[in-house]
Amino acid sequence: MQKYIPLNIVKEAALREGFCDCGAARIEKLDLTAFKGWIAMGYNASMSYLENYMDKRENPALLYENSKTIFCFLMSYNDEPVDKNHRYKIALYAQRRDYHHVIKQKLNNIISLLQSHFPDLQAKAFVDTAPVKERDWAVKCGLGWKGKNSLLVTQNFGNKVFIGEILCNYTTDYAQEVKSHCGNCNKCLTSCPNGAILPNGNINANLCISYQTIENKEDIPENINLQNYIYGCDICLNACIWNNKAKPAEIQDSDVRNLVCSMLDKIENGGDFKEEFQKLRKLSPMDRIKYTKLLSNIRHVESKN
Repeated sequence: MQKYIPLNIVKEAALREGFCDCGAARIEKLDLTAFKGWIAMGYNASMSYLENYMDKRENPALLYENSKTIFCFLMSYNDEPVDKNHRYKIALYAQRRDYHHVIKQKLNNIISLLQSHFPDLQAKAFVDTAPVKERDWAVKCGLGWKGKNSLLVTQNFGNKVFIGEILCNYTTDYAQEVKSHCGNCNKCLTSCPNGAILPNGNINANLCISYQTIENKEDIPENINLQNYIYGCDICLNACIWNNKAKPAEIQDSDVRNLVCSMLDKIENGGDFKEEFQKLRKLSPMDRIKYTKLLSNIRHVESKN
């Protein structure tokens, strides 16, 4: 007899932990033909790690033994950016505490709560650091659709959402996928100053500002326009009309936001901002780059102005 847990119990726990939505899908193999073709075209740039663990990307059951269900959880970060009055820009998701740690803890809290009612529940949480195709699974969980910029888009929360997963050995109430509501809109596609978003929905990372300011450890090519972004990018996200209809997220992490503002003030006034940056590396997702990389990004922006 299969073990079963009602989805509404999981969703209630998710909402109490601050997630805005939750869905579930039966674990099955994904079709990675398009993903492998994307890599074959070289669109992953220097991110060779995306070529690894293809078997686990295809079948997440290999990541956790006896897993039958994947629950996907969304957390909105669609709040007010602190850099709107600054010359230099930092992606909105990095203007708060590191989502990897925050969401992982919340997912583990949910697992602990569920196990108190279902003692034989076996579950494991994942947040962006394992070879899980999160956006594909979020779509399968009925939480939204894959937009033309390859990001998850939701009707109620727009596209500024973090995604986390729990794999478990229980079955539940599985969702139906929702259709795309992008229609004929191409705002995200045309917004990219470097043409990184291709008409077929592929992203050429070589031309992507987020890739260039974070993943690319070499000098940024002269032809890349950063549009004043020195860490990450929100241009194609901001272009999406579904953010206009989205419920705003509650503003959090004022300490991180204040550090971001202080750092940007010092950068713009020629001050020493290394202390603020090192603190942000400990608190926010900005630990992905080193101080020398940030300096290089700033120099690239300055060379274009």
